[in-house]
Amino acid sequence: MISKRFKFIVAALTLLLAVQIFTLGQSAAAGKTIEQLPDPEWSYTLPEGYKFWNTIDSLQSKDRMFIQLIKKVKLSANKTKESGKVYASIDRNNGSTSWLYDYSDVINDTPFTRNQFYAASNGYSFFYKTKGSSGYDFSAVDPKGKLKWTKRITHSYAPVVLHSGNVAIVSAVDKKTSSISITEYNQDGKQDRKQNLTNKWTIGMVDVLPNGYVVHNMPEQGVVSVYRNLSTINTPLVTYTAPKSMKEPYLEVLPFKGGSFIIHLSSKNEKLVIGYDTKGKKKWVRTLNEKDQIYITGNNYLIRNDNAYRLYSKDNQLLGKQQIGEIGDKQWYHHMTPSGEITVERQYQWQERPAIIDENTFEGDWAREDFYVLNPGNLQIKYHLSTLWLDNNAGHMYIYAGDGELYLTKDFSDTTVTKYILK
Repeated sequence: MISKRFKFIVAALTLLLAVQIFTLGQSAAAGKTIEQLPDPEWSYTLPEGYKFWNTIDSLQSKDRMFIQLIKKVKLSANKTKESGKVYASIDRNNGSTSWLYDYSDVINDTPFTRNQFYAASNGYSFFYKTKGSSGYDFSAVDPKGKLKWTKRITHSYAPVVLHSGNVAIVSAVDKKTSSISITEYNQDGKQDRKQNLTNKWTIGMVDVLPNGYVVHNMPEQGVVSVYRNLSTINTPLVTYTAPKSMKEPYLEVLPFKGGSFIIHLSSKNEKLVIGYDTKGKKKWVRTLNEKDQIYITGNNYLIRNDNAYRLYSKDNQLLGKQQIGEIGDKQWYHHMTPSGEITVERQYQWQERPAIIDENTFEGDWAREDFYVLNPGNLQIKYHLSTLWLDNNAGHMYIYAGDGELYLTKDFSDTTVTKYILK
């Protein structure tokens, strides 16, 4: 059921939906205009006591959306406490088989209790929460919301959920044996493999990437090595040493969908990105500007500089350019969505106000929200929503899941999420 409150919001909304087509270096051509949101597919309202929190960083699997929640618990007549250690799993098809998983301990949890939840492509979800002075509890929940297993993990870093559905955990250095270990568990909680590493591996940092690549990063030496998986840990795909001209370089490895990857270097005086194929052969080098930020989207990479975007293929070919707003406008926020697409938005653009505003209704006081969906293959604008909202209703969280599938909640502390299909 759609709440009366949401019906009021929709009634107050003026929407411009423009599907625009870009060619490289050209401005957008006007396309189809829709003057109001389509009818909702469905709405889902949380149980009493829960609110959505940080929906922009939602996760998703094929059929489900996973969104962090916050709950308020009454401890006494005059005292309440909130916890963010809860998440909702929402059925993307109809919202009807949605559920909540609560891993909080309101009495003992503190704001500094580290925790995180994850979602795998097979519908499983995972979470960890620190417990005691050294370690955390790590748990798996099946697609129906049932706890499957919990493991006590000590002296290790946060887990990594792999594309395969398995989980990899890298230990801290064991001072007694001068070694580290990488352990991989399957979704049933059984150990698939464990690799103990010594000597050079205890220097620097060891990471496992979601695609299974193992990265050994030694920033003080300016050296990074990339390995295809745990089974090939003795033979790196590549070992790269930063140029001596780079002072205190930060190195990171960013994999493309197909197995090729880039090494990104950033220092106080220089920024580089280097492309490699699936066999570890260096294919190209690009110098970045000081303000350039780099992101992977599928088999392409995106360079963002304020509100200007450039998209390149894994072979370093320019695929498209896009600029949202005026040059130098820093008030646009961009997001790489779980669907692999790019969204750009700006909210609270207050319009001309009447001389006198009723503080109860704020009638006549409007704010504009602009929301763009960019094609991850060429940066063409797929959708542009330009919406006007009454003051009391301004501020939304947009969750874009691909193929026109859009979810809306109020900014942060809302209790209802609504699904639309943009056409």
